[in-house]
Amino acid sequence: MKNPTETLSRQAKEQLAAITPSNRYDALAEFSAIVQTAGSINLSAGEMTVSVVTDNEFMPSLLARLALTVMFAPPTVRFGKHITLTFERGRELLTLLGIFREDASGFRRVDGLADGLTRRDSEKRSYVRGAFLGSGFLSTGKNNHMELSFSGEKLRDDVAELFSSASILVGRGTRSEKYTIYFKSKEKICDALTFMGASKAALDLQDEIVKNSLEKKATAQQNCDVANIDRALAASSKQLAAIDALDKRVGLENLDARLQTTALLRRTYPEANMSELAEMLGVSKSCVKHRLEKLIALVSGKKE
Repeated sequence: MKNPTETLSRQAKEQLAAITPSNRYDALAEFSAIVQTAGSINLSAGEMTVSVVTDNEFMPSLLARLALTVMFAPPTVRFGKHITLTFERGRELLTLLGIFREDASGFRRVDGLADGLTRRDSEKRSYVRGAFLGSGFLSTGKNNHMELSFSGEKLRDDVAELFSSASILVGRGTRSEKYTIYFKSKEKICDALTFMGASKAALDLQDEIVKNSLEKKATAQQNCDVANIDRALAASSKQLAAIDALDKRVGLENLDARLQTTALLRRTYPEANMSELAEMLGVSKSCVKHRLEKLIALVSGKKE
């Protein structure tokens, strides 16, 4: 049997990887996020390449599409224990994606998100989508958790602001020398998935939320019904004990006709509730309740 969490996580990544950016700017944002979160730089014989190592089977076709959209050569793909996608002309690619820049101090990494990379809403959605595909994981069920990780604190905080711009609040933390943003409730995870574009996965998770809510309500109602039955049985036992005591002490035939009828009916139908007794007697529930309380009071000697 498939693990529901693995199925939903895979479903979300498959949906996100299938989205085709509508323009070059969205493609740049998504491409940049994937390389930022899952990429590594390799230097060999003075040549720089960039590799993305992943277990995501949808990544090769996605990165090929993104590269072509921004007019860059697609990666070479090597399958092994993991999938390795390697881009030649690494220096040019890192500059194009706004991850590194050349200035007076040399070729250096940009701290956080590059200026102008995520100006529009579609670019923000594209970037967080790429970040999730590059470094994200999703777990739902007993422990709901969705997390994205980043190599730098400034980058993590910049991405958190992208979610905040859509009124989606995130948690911030660290894990294994990485800076993370996370979501801890199914509702927040649904919001994040929808923002990124995994609407089908979000709907499936919403269905799970509704199902769990209905199950909780049904359980609560069942517990309430059981508690009501227990209380009714306890009250009936007390009433029957009082009726037996009165029968031995004075005889039920010597009681007031209304009390006698009520006592005999309760003895005949020990499991009947107040409404059922009231219907059989042709009186109100409060009237039956008052008569039964009077029978108990006669035994205890209290005035009713």
